[in-house]
Amino acid sequence: MNLKKILPPKLGKNKLIGVIAPADPVAGVCQKDTIQRGYSYLKKKGFSVVEGRSVKELTPKHIAGSVSLRVDDIHDFVKREDVGCIMAFWGGFNTNQLLDHLDYDLIKANPKIFIGYSDVTALTTAITTKTGLVTFSGPGIISFAKPEPFEYTWNYFEKMCVEPQEKLAIESSPEYADDLFFLRKDDNHRIKKRNDGVKIFNGGKAKGEVVAGNLQTLLVLNGTEYFPDLTGKILFVEEDETSTPAHVDRFICQCKQLGWFNKIAGLVFGRFTEQSSFSPEDPFEDILKEYFSDAQFPVLYNADFGHSDPMITIPNGGTCVINGDHVVFEQAVLIK
Repeated sequence: MNLKKILPPKLGKNKLIGVIAPADPVAGVCQKDTIQRGYSYLKKKGFSVVEGRSVKELTPKHIAGSVSLRVDDIHDFVKREDVGCIMAFWGGFNTNQLLDHLDYDLIKANPKIFIGYSDVTALTTAITTKTGLVTFSGPGIISFAKPEPFEYTWNYFEKMCVEPQEKLAIESSPEYADDLFFLRKDDNHRIKKRNDGVKIFNGGKAKGEVVAGNLQTLLVLNGTEYFPDLTGKILFVEEDETSTPAHVDRFICQCKQLGWFNKIAGLVFGRFTEQSSFSPEDPFEDILKEYFSDAQFPVLYNADFGHSDPMITIPNGGTCVINGDHVVFEQAVLIK
């Protein structure tokens, strides 16, 4: 079924950012001053936030409140005319619990910017698949709540969702950080590393509609009504810091066995963190050689998205052009 593409209005300064916790709890887990740091950063950029009940829910469970509470948060923000963007605080697990309970007709009739990364891409993928609404893989509140947040992350969110560019070319960040700063006593700064930029495993050109998400999250959706048709799509995938080379190898093998790589027009991997434990002895490139040596489409990796900072904002359902190591999003012209 080919749905008509629906375009969310750009985020005006007169609109609020509605914050949700569709997966893991926030209250009682994330320190209050960290939460406020994220909100203060957005306020300095000219935007106020309104918290959903799921963000404030104190729960001993592994989820941020009941399914109905988390779904009601989303529906309430969709209905509010003063909310222009629905942004997840962070990810976690079990966002897919919500998908059977969402009112997709309501979402379709009241298009807004939905954005998040990691497990939240279950929500964005489902919404785009079911409604045609362009959603976004990009920062959560936590991205702006860490010490020394990267302006790069904000700049690409702004260029995509606030002051959309007709064509947005992605330039790699000069530095990145994947340190576990919250485990250090001196947790007020990030340890930054030089970024080698986007790397080409298989060159070429491609143009297609974007499917963007966390790899294992997309695999959870495979076979459900919430998973998109990958034919002719450019697939952007990333993995979290708990995924080892063995996990990533298994996930990619499953994708191949499911036939994903017989359908797509291009593939872009986000940057893996140090905690994933790729090494010169066990490099990601060896996995690429195993599965993509005969690929007939461009394969890029080490792009600025995933579980390190900074990250780009990717239009899920938008249009992308790949030419060598150059990635250009043409979706931005579509936002009203």
